[in-house]
Amino acid sequence: MIPSVETIDRLARRAETKPTEAQKEAGNYQKGHISLHGLNIAIENPRGSIRTGVNKKTGKKWSSRLPDHYGYIKRTEGADGDHVDTYIGRDLKSERAFIIDQMKDDNGEFDEHKVMLGYPMAHKAIDAYKRAFSDGKGLDRIGGITETTIDGFKDWLKNGDTKS
Repeated sequence: MIPSVETIDRLARRAETKPTEAQKEAGNYQKGHISLHGLNIAIENPRGSIRTGVNKKTGKKWSSRLPDHYGYIKRTEGADGDHVDTYIGRDLKSERAFIIDQMKDDNGEFDEHKVMLGYPMAHKAIDAYKRAFSDGKGLDRIGGITETTIDGFKDWLKNGDTKS
């Protein structure tokens, strides 16, 4: 069963949106937990919340208001050693997954994957991804995008290379 947008929104609001840097590093702060298409997802930042961080190379602080829920797929591992990140759009019945190859903004090398779930078409997923960057360079960070079915996506998570 596909949860409603209202249910996902309610669960997402449980996330602690202002964890300390130590809590972020340890991952020990409250998240919203959902199941979508059989995938267990932890939402770290609800739609409309402000995500903050520090650029590891420059030390410069950054912040961005998120256009959709943002978190990760549990029991997965991405290129950065953390879980595979995901955005959750509003079309929860969409049977499409869009895997974005995110590139580093300073040198154009592969960084990690960002998965867009809950989007009916690639241009909607790309638009949401772009809006997640406060510097206006979201589109420049896309090295490629793979569109697949939810079943194909699950197979990639299980058998594919989620680290490169």
